[in-house]
Amino acid sequence: MILICGEALFDMFASDLAQDPVTFDAYVGGSPFNVAIGLARLGDDVAFFGGISKDLLGEKLIGRLRSEGVGTGHVCRPEALTTLSVVQKDANGHPAYTFYGDGAADRMVTVADLPSEIDDLSILHVGSYSALVEPVASALKTLMRQQKANCLIAFDPNIRPTVVADLCRWRQNTEEIAALADIIKVSDEDLALIYPDRDPAEIARHWLDLGAGLVVVTAGAGGATAFTGDLSVQVPGRTVTVIDTVGAGDTFQAALLSGLVARDITSRDAMEGLDHAALHEIVLKAVNASALTCTRQGADLPSREDVIRFENNC
Repeated sequence: MILICGEALFDMFASDLAQDPVTFDAYVGGSPFNVAIGLARLGDDVAFFGGISKDLLGEKLIGRLRSEGVGTGHVCRPEALTTLSVVQKDANGHPAYTFYGDGAADRMVTVADLPSEIDDLSILHVGSYSALVEPVASALKTLMRQQKANCLIAFDPNIRPTVVADLCRWRQNTEEIAALADIIKVSDEDLALIYPDRDPAEIARHWLDLGAGLVVVTAGAGGATAFTGDLSVQVPGRTVTVIDTVGAGDTFQAALLSGLVARDITSRDAMEGLDHAALHEIVLKAVNASALTCTRQGADLPSREDVIRFENNC
């Protein structure tokens, strides 16, 4: 089972800021939340751990997880509101996020809320600002330390300066978690925020030296490059008609984890046995899945059948 840990929230898309009144389309979201749904749609056994409010929006979030087949037995329900993220897209469909979530449910998870027992855990994934803001960050780092000997630890920094403006804190926190993680997926845009003017390959090697075993750097239309202690595998992007890029990174992460599990790579020893061909195939499928998401409105992550059809038509 893959356990996805982090935030669950609502993304609010403004229809036209020039109009009065401004209207919004609201969609369930949050990077870890999306990754969990993406894994379920790819056919994996997945559960979610995080704080989800008891308010109206929280009920919608928990209902969506259950309807998608994501396990909710480890979810905690703080007496706090649901985070809102206001999303603005540029002319190329790239989103920018402003978060309204101080004291919200997804940040209120504590060490006392950690699961006491997790059955058949293969990968523990932690994502986005939940790994930085307190008290949830300390709780998730504790969980990573508790489970490191039992499974692979995956991490997606997902840098969000509108949550915490101090980019030095993001960099220091990412390096702290790199020492705990086995797998790190990061976008080149996020790297440019916390390591300006440094080569992504150099940063990937730095994280490997800190303790990570696999670092994958995504570059949007440029594809992705995976680094291990012995290998460097580059996969070009797929040319598609982009509607927007919302959810593309989360799709990549879901497909990456799904690809590892499909090959029974659920321990550090197994991961270190990856050869070039196997790693290339895993990253290629993740690139294809994320490209498919870019052809859809919002974070509409594809099913396994969707990805197969897309690959067959390429």
